[in-house]
Amino acid sequence: MYEIPTNLCLEWKNLNYHVPASEQSNYAFWQECRKVKEQRILKDVSGHIRTGDLVAILGCSGAGKTTLLAAIAQRLRGNLTGDVVLNGVVMGRDEMTRISGFLPQFEINVKTFTAYEHLYFMSHFKMHRKTTKTQKRQRVNDLLLACGLRDAAHTRIQSLSGGERKRLSLAEELITDPPFIFCDEPTTGLDSYSAYTVIKTLRHLCTRHRVAKHSLTSVYGEDSFSTPAHSSSEQSTSHNSIEMEVLQSNENILESLKEIPALDVLNNSPNGRHKKAIICSIHQPSSDIFELFTHIILMDAGRVIFQGSTERAFEFFTNLGYVLPQNCNPADFYLKTISDSHTQGKDGELIKAKYDNQTWGRYSGTWLLPRSYSSEYLYNIKNFKKIRWVYQVYLLLIRFMTDDSRNIKSGLISLGLFMVTSMTLAIMYSGVSGLTQTSVQDIAGSIFMVSNEMIFTFSYGVTYVFPSALPIMRREVGEGTYSLSAYYVAVVLSFVPMAFFKSYLFFSVIYGAVYYTRGFMLYLSMGLVLGLSAIAATGYGLFLSSFFETVNMASECAGPFDLLFLIFGGAYYNVDSIPLIKYLSLFFYSNEALMYNFWIGVDEIDCPKKLDHPCLQNGLEVLKRGSFKTADYTYWVDCLGLLCVAVIFNIVAYFFIKKYVKRSGYY
Repeated sequence: MYEIPTNLCLEWKNLNYHVPASEQSNYAFWQECRKVKEQRILKDVSGHIRTGDLVAILGCSGAGKTTLLAAIAQRLRGNLTGDVVLNGVVMGRDEMTRISGFLPQFEINVKTFTAYEHLYFMSHFKMHRKTTKTQKRQRVNDLLLACGLRDAAHTRIQSLSGGERKRLSLAEELITDPPFIFCDEPTTGLDSYSAYTVIKTLRHLCTRHRVAKHSLTSVYGEDSFSTPAHSSSEQSTSHNSIEMEVLQSNENILESLKEIPALDVLNNSPNGRHKKAIICSIHQPSSDIFELFTHIILMDAGRVIFQGSTERAFEFFTNLGYVLPQNCNPADFYLKTISDSHTQGKDGELIKAKYDNQTWGRYSGTWLLPRSYSSEYLYNIKNFKKIRWVYQVYLLLIRFMTDDSRNIKSGLISLGLFMVTSMTLAIMYSGVSGLTQTSVQDIAGSIFMVSNEMIFTFSYGVTYVFPSALPIMRREVGEGTYSLSAYYVAVVLSFVPMAFFKSYLFFSVIYGAVYYTRGFMLYLSMGLVLGLSAIAATGYGLFLSSFFETVNMASECAGPFDLLFLIFGGAYYNVDSIPLIKYLSLFFYSNEALMYNFWIGVDEIDCPKKLDHPCLQNGLEVLKRGSFKTADYTYWVDCLGLLCVAVIFNIVAYFFIKKYVKRSGYY
């Protein structure tokens, strides 16, 4: 048995963060061979926060608010130095992601999902692997009620208001019931009413949040808790009842906040409540919002000017001779004072005064609570069992397919344009009839055009995948929701059904106009080659998008790659003169397999007596003339070659994505 401690203290000491002065990319290899200049963002920042505190990080634009927030939360990658410590235990990235939630400034989720679907989907990843579906649904329903989203539970995220989206993001982080929550600009884009509602909800979590047993056991697993037998009847009753608390502040906010539930008590804390510690970076809060915070951190140019309670902040500036005007928003006054001092070159006085008058526990190197206080809690957190990798792939695949099905309009438009190309090729080559000397070149041209169209369509069609999916992938992978490999495999698998569906649909029109005389087996075998070509092209497109990182760069820089692959495809160059290089071209495998499949069974080609060029007697001679293989295994070797090309491109693309995420971080 273990319980979540009620008085946790998170401390950070001498945090420094450096970033490259110039932007880096996957293809800038020369930058790794020289010393890269760095810019210092955080400068020896120290402080602490306890459960029950609601802290605001204030500062002008570029002061380092978000960087400090992410540094404390251990969500930064790169040159971050310093220690983050929980009750004397040094915390790494994995430990911090388990005991904390991080709300980014902008909501990052699948917009076609409803609020309920999103939370239920995330519950599979964030809750214990042995949690039942009933427990997950109960947890989701509790969170929807707690965050005031019950009426919007079945509304798609794209139709939610800004405040509802913020509360949904908060509900997502509360699935694991973390003791620490980090919020980056939670009021951005909200009106004053919605902004106040969001911060009031955070204040409520810091001071009055309670945790029901069924919620905690589903998050951490049944084995983590044991309860005296005499209390079972009380828990059964409380499990099915949710008390409603009405917050007695600000009459305009009561209606939106009265549905925050006081869930039943599990832990044995003296006050019977599981408090949280919440840190928010915030830009120009109103006076009403400012009053909700218990502590503030004032920053300027990566340095901390002041950190302490809101009451002591007034004393701090008063002692320095700054008088707060009557009816003035304290937050505006503090920021203006810091900005003016920085502009006038007097910010050194504030820095010196900070160390002379520190009132919020200047870091002394001794921990405020004993080390053993949180060790058992952290030990059990580390033993948390996530769902298995295969199930991660399955759930992500379901999400991709569901999202595609709800964007059916754009999918149908894309398919329609694709079929226009198919009909154009069918009309252009519909005059090809019979197996004559003239039709040999026409059929070869039609096969090469079909192959090229399939490869180009799918390769350029997926170049947008990596850039558009990067925000949600970085966030969820960074939070440890699922592994990067599971995400990438799910992305690849999601393209496979559509690749074969579009390939056979595309080829159906051309087959009916050009190749129908050769029988249905030709349709099946050539369609299979086109499907494999589409899969290989998908890997090629993912490679381009991951290597160049942006859609524009991928589209503009793909030309040289396409040119080389086309030259060695077998239509424009005798590939026998460079036998090894041709195996790098997916066009070669596709073209050879299609040509072999069409011509290998042709025993006779009409040959007029009066011809100005040599007469090709059968399909075997056609293949030899094009320098294609004629062995019995040629078709299957080319199919295997397409699969190998797809695997190679995807492996390379995966490592480029991994490198990019490691370099740029998760937020």
